[in-house]
Amino acid sequence: MSIHVPVLSSQYSTYSSLSGAVSQPGHTFQSTFRRWLPQTAYVPVSKWRNATAASNLHLAPVAFDVIGYSKQGIMMRDLSTRNISAIGQLLAGANDAVMASTGLKQITLRIMWPGYTHVDWSRVIDLIAPTGPITRAQLALLIAQNFARFMEIARTQSPTAAEYVIAPGAIQYEHLVLVGLHNVFEDVWQADIAIDRR
Repeated sequence: MSIHVPVLSSQYSTYSSLSGAVSQPGHTFQSTFRRWLPQTAYVPVSKWRNATAASNLHLAPVAFDVIGYSKQGIMMRDLSTRNISAIGQLLAGANDAVMASTGLKQITLRIMWPGYTHVDWSRVIDLIAPTGPITRAQLALLIAQNFARFMEIARTQSPTAAEYVIAPGAIQYEHLVLVGLHNVFEDVWQADIAIDRR
């Protein structure tokens, strides 16, 4: 039995500080069950790095969508249960080498889940595979795997806010929708996530 009251879909905020590059002003999802996960962008701890963050040039975001559904995202469970070939039949632009033009060899993925920012999730993702730059499908799968591991750890932690609790009867991995990936500081990127509790 959960000690937290379940969060109704009508109680989810439609705001995400990361959504600007993926969504248009006033953008809403086609599904009334889908809501943005409000996240704060990562801010470096160091005063010097914090001061330079505002002037840091950000790279273009990467969008993730099911073929034929622009700016709606893709369920992470659909990424986790398929191989790369099957993901390629589902994900728009799956074979695009989306990070090749950045010149980066790796990025740092940060997860800043509301109420769980004390769970320090910072993982390096290699952008170069033995076959060359990774594709949108490979990147989506790596992000989904990171969120699956994060959720396993987070559900054993006490949240500092009850609204986006990760627990049975509340938000779980199968509710996560990957919408985009945004460069928030230097090589640090965060995923733009929606929650869909259908």
